Formats: sequence, C-alpha cells, structure tokens
Amino acid sequence: MGHPEHPTILFMGRIFEDRWGGVREMAERMLHAAAPLCEKQGRRIEVLVPTRGLCPVEHPAIREVVLPRHAGNRILWDHRSVPAHANRRRGAVLYNIKLVLPVGLRVPGFTSIHDLMYFPQPAKYDWREYYWADSLYMRLMVPRTVARAPFTHVDSAYTAEDARDLFPEIAPHRFRTIPLGVEEVEFTPARWTAEDSDLWAGLGARGVTEPFVFHSGSLSRRKNVGVLATAFREFQRRHPKYRLVLTGGSAPTTGDPRLARALGRLPCGSLVRLGTVSRRELALLYQRAAFFVFPSLYEGFGIPPLEAQAAGCPVICARATSLPEVARDAALYFDPRKPGELLARMEEMRDPAVRGRLRKAGYRNVKDFTWGRMAADWLALADEVYRARRTR
Repeated sequence: MGHPEHPTILFMGRIFEDRWGGVREMAERMLHAAAPLCEKQGRRIEVLVPTRGLCPVEHPAIREVVLPRHAGNRILWDHRSVPAHANRRRGAVLYNIKLVLPVGLRVPGFTSIHDLMYFPQPAKYDWREYYWADSLYMRLMVPRTVARAPFTHVDSAYTAEDARDLFPEIAPHRFRTIPLGVEEVEFTPARWTAEDSDLWAGLGARGVTEPFVFHSGSLSRRKNVGVLATAFREFQRRHPKYRLVLTGGSAPTTGDPRLARALGRLPCGSLVRLGTVSRRELALLYQRAAFFVFPSLYEGFGIPPLEAQAAGCPVICARATSLPEVARDAALYFDPRKPGELLARMEEMRDPAVRGRLRKAGYRNVKDFTWGRMAADWLALADEVYRARRTR
C-alpha cells in the first residue's frame, strides 16, 4: 500500500528484456536514483516483470513482481497481465516508460514520451524511423494514452512542443517537461586504475589510437553518421593522424542509404568500428577523444553529448530539435545537412583554447542534468497523477 500522499508506483519493467538502448538505460538510471528518495518518503516502487530476476536494481524500496507471461506475448502481458494486477491495487499509480497505458486500466497511470517519430511529420523528417508494426501500434495507442492520463512526462521542451502539435485537443499543461540526466561520476575523469590500463590496451588492440574523433550512437538514418563520415574524410586528408571511432548498435532500426557509401570512401585504417562497448570503455573513449561529434537530425533529448561533457570531452553538436536545449552553450553547432559546416567546426576544434573553453562549459552544463533531480521531479509527477485521478 502506498503512503496516502505518496502512492506506490507500479513500474512496467518489460523494458528490461531489451539488452541495450537509450530507453532501457533511462529506466535503470531512474530506478537507481528514485530508490533512496522513495525510502525517505516511505513509499515503494514495484517493478512488474514477465521473468524473475529481470529488474536490475536491488534496494529495500524496490520490489520485483512477476506477472504471467502469456507464452511470451508482449501485447497480452501489457494489456492483460498488467491491468489485472494493477486494478487490484489501492493507493497505486501505474507507469510505463514506453508511451502506452494498458487497455482496461482502472487505476491512475502515466507514461513518458521520448520522441514522436512514430507519427508522420513531413515538415520535420521525410523518412520512417520505426518498423511498420510498431508505428501502427503506437499511432493507435498513444492518442488514447495521452487523452486518458492526467499528465504525460516528456523529456524536453522540444518534445513537448511536438506533442502539443500532434495532440492539439490535449491541454498544453498536461505535457510535463522533465529533462533526463547523466551519470556524472561515471564519466568524470578520475585516477587511472590498472583495470583502465587493461581496457585501454584492449581498445588499442582493436585499432583505437590517439588522436581520434568520437561518435557514440546507433546507425539509424536520423543519427546522420553519413554526414560525419563525409566531413571526416576531408578532415583526415588535412590531418592524417586522426582516426574516426564509432561505437553503438550495428543493426539500425531504419538504415541510412548514404552511410555505407560515406564510410566506404574513408581511407583504409582511418575508421574504427567498435560496436557495443562496456560503460567503462565508453567513459575512457570520451575522456581520450580529441572531440565528440553528435550529428543527429532528430533527438527527443540526446544523452551522449551530456556524457561527453561530463567526461571533459569537447562537443560538436547538430543544431537540430532538442539538442541546443541540452548541450546549450557548451558545444559548437552546425547544420546537420551540411558536411562543410561540420568540417569548419572540426577545424575550430584544433584550437586548444576552443577545446578548453568547451570543456569548462561542459562541466558546468551537466550540473543541471542529474538523475537525482530527474527522479525527484518524476516522483512528484506520479503524486500529481494520483491526486488528479482521485479528484475526478
């Protein structure tokens, strides 16, 4: 039972079936940050999962609850198992980190919107980002969810504006902007350890040598890595010692038809593709990179630039969607459709004074984006959702 003013949060934890991804990482970070706050408030989070041991966070305020799997059918789990459990609870709020509330839910509930690329918006992008089946499902369910929920969490002011444009019938104040965070301690340069030396040697064996330009993220079309490769080709011709290092998933949701051509034109030995790396390896790459480039065409928030800033890595960022409100004055910006403009920013990064200024600005910027602050605001929003539904 939840505290009268602080309901128990029923957290839909099927996201933890995903091996990696930004939303899965967000879910884990949120729970880690929210758990001690819940303990202080005398409340609990129940993480609802289809398989025992799926919840990645162990804490007295967190309890894992296993619900029937329905032979692994995700839709039946979402829309049958979850509401059957939630509707028996009093003093509780259901939360789904992935946009959709279950059909038949009778307790208060809310979700998070990270981006709205399931919906066509020709003025903003001219390609399909997600699989057809996923897009059709979201187009059916998300309007119903935002109409039903008293409030909906959005990651950025840009995403809030997207939501208001797509759902004009919903009062604007019902979309609540709560920025995401960065695990600052995880990335901030610290004393070099023997383990770090071993990890760095392993990365060296895979082709990482200094100086290098770094990018972390998927290879989907919206990530725009082809523009980075095109700009880097000319940059590397002028400065042959540099390498381009890429990490992230190798199987994009939606392929970039220009990417393979752009990567194929890079000189032999100038490109290092690492795929998925450990969190510590990622931190070392940020810390040792000459600078980080994030050329994405569309981001609902965009955590990698903050990770780079926390690591003291100067950032070049696309002037697009939510990225300027995240990276703020701690990045150099370029038009993401113009490789020549990116090349000019890369040349600016050759100046030690520019890199030093951005490094200091980055350290300041990340202070405003903490998971602790995000979790506190998220818990407060859960309380508002609970109170709003009780007064209807």
